[in-house]
Amino acid sequence: MNVFKAVLAAALITLISLSAAFAVPAHAESPRYAYADLDSAVYICREKSAESALFIIPQTYCVEILSEEDGWYRVKYAEDNGAYRAVYGYCRKSGLVAVKEPLENLYLNLTLKVIYKAEGAGNLFPPLEIELTAAYYGAYTLGDSVLSYVYCGEKFGYITQTVESYPLNELPTPTVADVPEKPETNNAMLITAIVITLIAAVAIIAIYISSRKKPV
Repeated sequence: MNVFKAVLAAALITLISLSAAFAVPAHAESPRYAYADLDSAVYICREKSAESALFIIPQTYCVEILSEEDGWYRVKYAEDNGAYRAVYGYCRKSGLVAVKEPLENLYLNLTLKVIYKAEGAGNLFPPLEIELTAAYYGAYTLGDSVLSYVYCGEKFGYITQTVESYPLNELPTPTVADVPEKPETNNAMLITAIVITLIAAVAIIAIYISSRKKPV
């Protein structure tokens, strides 16, 4: 009898463990990246306000999602690599497409030539020209004008030179794995877990009562 009780108790423990597994549904991994969709104009802002906008994320390129706050993503764009420096800020979620893996090119790597001219001394001495390389981040619309946000000479700022076109990433196609799990599935799992737990509880009570009976 003691052996039977031990086997039954082990089986009940297994049932309880299974019910716990059913009761806690697995959560899908949160997306780590988001790309700017075609025909979208999503700004990276210093703060969670449109008034602090810095530049428009180039279409089909990504930001790394650091957190999500009130309809905004806290993001990182670019890396401290070569002519570029990482930029941290906020983006509205609308216009961005969240993905688990980055696209082929995480951010647009494009440099511009910036030429500075110093005043010369008439016709005798020509003006001094200095050519620098600027890392292009994105466009900024100011009324009817378009500026470019760049990093140049260890400083961020805007120049009037614009980028008319740039290569685009190939966009992924939605898969079945991207479709969220239906709520009905989670409800069925919860009901199953409750039933298993109740059966296990009744069986444990029965074992306890039988063990308390005095021998005849």
